[in-house]
Amino acid sequence: MPRFDTSDFSALCETMKRYLDAFAGDTICTLQIWYEALGGYGVPTPADIKEMEKALSGFTDWKPAGETRYEKFGKQPSYKRAPLDLSQREKCFAQNGMMVHHLLKPNGMYRGPDGKVLKIALSEVYNLRCFEIVDGNMTGPMIKIHPTSDYAKQMAEVF
Repeated sequence: MPRFDTSDFSALCETMKRYLDAFAGDTICTLQIWYEALGGYGVPTPADIKEMEKALSGFTDWKPAGETRYEKFGKQPSYKRAPLDLSQREKCFAQNGMMVHHLLKPNGMYRGPDGKVLKIALSEVYNLRCFEIVDGNMTGPMIKIHPTSDYAKQMAEVF
């Protein structure tokens, strides 16, 4: 079984970009890319890792995120997807009808159009289950928001 040839940098970037565009998560490591996106087997060489990191650093929508512990891969240097701003999310929704709940991540904090800061506890197809955050604490009852509502479309990530 042949190894993926990481020395063809343009093919590597194209394959990785295609995988990352469809990737539902927001944090990834090179080992996950090696096994899942590139169909690699065995352990990637240091040169393979270096080429994948070089490709990742060229993608404007992925930023280094320090080390993260993965169940399958252990502690790895990771990359985090840069959050989409409001206009990018609206454009994405308009172009391909993507449901908003795929763009709003569980445990993420978002400011609604009414100024409330909400923490998303669960993101489902029919509901975003949220709690309002006041002074760093969850308050009040759980709030359910339909993911395709105008309110959900206008929620902006809070850092």
